[in-house]
Amino acid sequence: MAYGWELVALTGGLLVLLVAAGWRFRGLTVDQRLAWGQWLLLGLPWGLWLGLVAGGIRVNLTVIVLLLLGTQLGYVTLGWWRRRLFPTPTLSAGTAAVSSASEVTPASEGAPFLSLPELRELWGWEYFFPTELRPYRGGAIVAGNLRDNPAQAHRVLTAKLRERLGDAYWLFLVRDGQQRPMLVILPTGEVETEMVPWLRGLSLGLLGVALVTSWQIAPPWGLLMGLVLLAHEAGHGWQARRYGVRLLWPLWVPTAELGSFGGVTRFATAVPHRTALWDIAAAGPGAGAIVSLTLLLVGLGISAQGGGMWVEPEWLQASLLVEGLARLVVGAGLAEPLVRLHPLVTVGWVGLVVTALNLLPVGCLDGGRMIQAVYGDRMLRATGLVSLVVVGWLGLNQPVLLSWGILILFIQRRPERPTLEDMTEPDDLRVWLTWGLLLFALVVLLPWQAGFVLGWGG
Repeated sequence: MAYGWELVALTGGLLVLLVAAGWRFRGLTVDQRLAWGQWLLLGLPWGLWLGLVAGGIRVNLTVIVLLLLGTQLGYVTLGWWRRRLFPTPTLSAGTAAVSSASEVTPASEGAPFLSLPELRELWGWEYFFPTELRPYRGGAIVAGNLRDNPAQAHRVLTAKLRERLGDAYWLFLVRDGQQRPMLVILPTGEVETEMVPWLRGLSLGLLGVALVTSWQIAPPWGLLMGLVLLAHEAGHGWQARRYGVRLLWPLWVPTAELGSFGGVTRFATAVPHRTALWDIAAAGPGAGAIVSLTLLLVGLGISAQGGGMWVEPEWLQASLLVEGLARLVVGAGLAEPLVRLHPLVTVGWVGLVVTALNLLPVGCLDGGRMIQAVYGDRMLRATGLVSLVVVGWLGLNQPVLLSWGILILFIQRRPERPTLEDMTEPDDLRVWLTWGLLLFALVVLLPWQAGFVLGWGG
């Protein structure tokens, strides 16, 4: 097949990008080159896919998936290499040095709770040597030299600060705008959220409304959507208790099309590190997906035995995963004009869609928290912008997506607050699982027509 000018334009654009990348690559340090290579590997499969679609070239889904897996393997390898070459991010003494005048706090900003000499005496120099102190929201921002593994340094510095000040303050180890280590000390009132008495009643009331709207999906089987919703929140709660994190009561979001979009769950306390943030975020959709798949497979199994209502099977093709499972379980019966399908198929499918929507890499959605934990908030802002644009575009023809996009735009578009020790990245297994869950969401939301490879779309 001849692609004409589209293929020429795509090839020329890639060549220009490669030349520009090579020119930019020359002036970078080794660490910067590895980091730049990771960003390139992250964007390569998606850029190639969008370029092919824009050029009118039919996309081979299997090739895209293999390219995605290959680039993520490269990303993990470069990350491992970076950690081996640069195990502890540090500030040189010359870079962090400040004049004595900078240690004086302007009167208009208020006096810090501890002076710079007191912090130096409290923390010593083995883990973090403070060089600059300025007040911030009732606490302080402390610049200095990180001299040990970030996780170990944070544990020791937190313990020493609590010996001196008790539980009145929280200590955050984060990166500043130049990606240098920085400590932020905040009062407990700035970090923890108090449980207001009426929040539990509001949560239970919204759950009741969500069950009523879920009933309408497939009466009375739609009530089983409650299992999906509760399993999702139970997954979050299980991992939150494991890490000593308190969650606020979820605020459920009922909707006529899907019964419910799920619950908006906020952190009442700080999250200890990025691995904990990933585990808490991933446990919810993981549990919801298991329950939804179970309901779907049970419904398909009953349908294969002749149970259910007579319907047209074409509506299953709105999901690549659901149609694929239906063909495996129900088999040749789907070729008939009408087929018996049990209402549990609808309930399981809706549960999968709700789970997939919560896996979108946007703000403080579960998918956004996972991206933030693995790649940081800069990558999250990029993926969030792309996701919102795509959801808005698709929502022009699908009102449920448009309402979901408006919801997250106004409620959940912002990233989560940094974790207490925000420098140590999660391990490679969680990186792979992140992309596995995002691919799962894609397979749930893509129509069957996307699976034209390996005989899927026959």
